[in-house]
Amino acid sequence: MSTLRVFALAVLGALALALTACSAPAVPTPDAPQFTPTAATTFAGGTWVVSATYKSPDQPFLTFATDGTWTGSDGCNTAAGTWVMDSNGGLTTTSGPQTRIYCDGAQLPLNLVDAVSAKFDGATLTLVGHDGSDLVKLERRTAAEIPAAGGTDVVVGLWTKTEPGRSRLLQLKMFDDGTVVGNDGCNDFTSTWRFAEDGSVSFGKLVSTTRTCEGVVTWLSGASTAVLDGTTMVIRSQYAAQLGTLTYHGTVASPAPGTSTAVGGASGSTATPAPTATTTPTP
Repeated sequence: MSTLRVFALAVLGALALALTACSAPAVPTPDAPQFTPTAATTFAGGTWVVSATYKSPDQPFLTFATDGTWTGSDGCNTAAGTWVMDSNGGLTTTSGPQTRIYCDGAQLPLNLVDAVSAKFDGATLTLVGHDGSDLVKLERRTAAEIPAAGGTDVVVGLWTKTEPGRSRLLQLKMFDDGTVVGNDGCNDFTSTWRFAEDGSVSFGKLVSTTRTCEGVVTWLSGASTAVLDGTTMVIRSQYAAQLGTLTYHGTVASPAPGTSTAVGGASGSTATPAPTATTTPTP
């Protein structure tokens, strides 16, 4: 056999081995996370955080409720909306307006809105973008990381505010049985309250009277959640926008069984006047 023929056979053999190596399937690393699409039937919701911590007022989080709503924070700005997940892990979300305060944090609400699907390896929830890249990896927040409510005594009591030009107080009476009565400066209302998973206060649907009060902005009747800061209660809408604040004014007795829970009694009750300042004449 000629030297040229032997050389040609050697080259063909090398090419065959190279093609075989290219076509062979890759063997997965045994310890590598085997991600699978997250389906609505397997995703338990709950509160999810990143592993890093930040010097922001809040730690960034996303909370998925079983009723199809979500809330979240980037550390300074809160947001809320709705979420739907299909059987293949596809995500469809909506989001309401939010503030744009810059601070050290993680853009979790924005990551959620930008995500088109999610995958899960049993411990890590990964949000996936339009181009198939991973937007953020999240881990479930443990019970120790969830803010403690501190007992109902931090909420129960009378919360009020007087605004210029109003003829009556804005007020909330929070009772330890989970009921609420209040007045938004025009109408009386009743509701319920509970502690949410993130330690904030969540209000139920408000039942209100229907008076029309000219020139009165009834922002308190739009209360959906509240955050406590000592003796100040920050009232937020269903889209997590800040509506206003109330100040704590002491404890209140629970209503006697069978009595009306409306502030001031029935819907046609007399308005509660705001305190008037006493001025001292200048000599």
